[in-house]
Amino acid sequence: MRFDNLAAITGGTVYNTDNAARTFAGVGIDSRSITAGQLFVAIRGEHNDGHDFITAAVDAGATGIVAEQTWPGLQNVRGDVAVVAVNNSHQAMLTLAADYRDKLDARIIGITGSNGKTTTKELTYHLLAAVTPDVYRSPGNLNNLYGVPLALFAIDPNTKHAVLELGISTTTEMPKLAEIVRPDVVAITNVGPSHLQFLDTVESIACAKLDLVRDADPGVPLVINADDTILMKQAMLVRDNPITFALDSEADFSVDQVEPNGVDSTNVTIEGYKFRLPLAGRHQVANLLGAYAIVRTLGFDFEDVDTENIQLSTAPMRGQTVEHAGITFVSDCYNANPASVRAGLEAFFALPAASRRIVVLGDMLELGREAEKYHREVGELLAQHEFDLAALVGPLSKHTFDSLVGTGIELSRLRHHPDAASCAVELGAYFMANDFVYVKASRGVGLEAVIHAVAHQGEDG
Repeated sequence: MRFDNLAAITGGTVYNTDNAARTFAGVGIDSRSITAGQLFVAIRGEHNDGHDFITAAVDAGATGIVAEQTWPGLQNVRGDVAVVAVNNSHQAMLTLAADYRDKLDARIIGITGSNGKTTTKELTYHLLAAVTPDVYRSPGNLNNLYGVPLALFAIDPNTKHAVLELGISTTTEMPKLAEIVRPDVVAITNVGPSHLQFLDTVESIACAKLDLVRDADPGVPLVINADDTILMKQAMLVRDNPITFALDSEADFSVDQVEPNGVDSTNVTIEGYKFRLPLAGRHQVANLLGAYAIVRTLGFDFEDVDTENIQLSTAPMRGQTVEHAGITFVSDCYNANPASVRAGLEAFFALPAASRRIVVLGDMLELGREAEKYHREVGELLAQHEFDLAALVGPLSKHTFDSLVGTGIELSRLRHHPDAASCAVELGAYFMANDFVYVKASRGVGLEAVIHAVAHQGEDG
């Protein structure tokens, strides 16, 4: 795009007009990932101001920048770099993303939910890629008002189907995402206690998720999990004809058969088609079923596909089984809330363990005033299972520890650590070959440090 066109779309001004006819390809907001020829958008964030990194972006090869008109360095940018000055750089990026979405011919699938949306996105991508070419999915966890525009900008114009993950933490975010993305299919995996610091009840979470389809064209399909009674009730107030999937309830799409295959995979049959899911647990089967329902809703089938050989996978730290130094870890430490912790623990305890069974749980963040209650409930849940050690990490998880102590479990089977680093050090000396370990926490805890410590130990011999 030319910089004068960028200015026209965003309501900005080309500050150095000699560069107005120059072009950029690609957009970034992190100077560390900018490549030659891209546009750098300097955004004022909660913790960092992108304007402080404009020089670094230019040095990395940015051909132009978007900066706010109040930034005092507008006249000091290198002369061969285009500068577009705007009132609000974040809003300018959102406007540009909406404009680019208008230019795309791709059918866009928007996936949201409290749990499983990243895994469902990844599985949807792999299933789609098996039945049609030119498929894209948003990379990593680009799912909010900063990440979704970047995910849109990365869609090749030749893409036919694009799968995007959409996440929110407040009631004001989803309408903005819906306005930008305007998905052709909407899918909601489930709703549960998450982001309660900003969304007071599970019902309010369901309502906020449904904003993705509330003002959409009536012809936009809504795919939802019929096992989620709160979601179903709220969805029926918006659409009386949702497309449903479920493991236990009556639904449009259900599972024929589920066969656990060791600790790291599950054989799943849907409508007679067999899939090899490299994850374990009912919640992961539900993610695959949701992905299948999306692909079928798009009008595809698997009649001529060897479904058992579709290479399904998900993003890191979302339930994968990894092995280091003879220790088997279920790495599920990208995110955590009460529902996902419960599902993860139930899956873990349903799997066979060769030797000791160890649970490492960290804080569940953004639960607001109910945080103590939810952490104590995790302790009550844990007490119903047999384990050799439960290591609880973080200040909120002290409530889980205290709850377990209150159930009468001996202290020798319990540990509390203030942070992931100290936990990694102590457990590094405790682990033995053949241990089976479940690791789960909110991303901010950084609990993957426990797995990394063992992995690096093994590398060092």
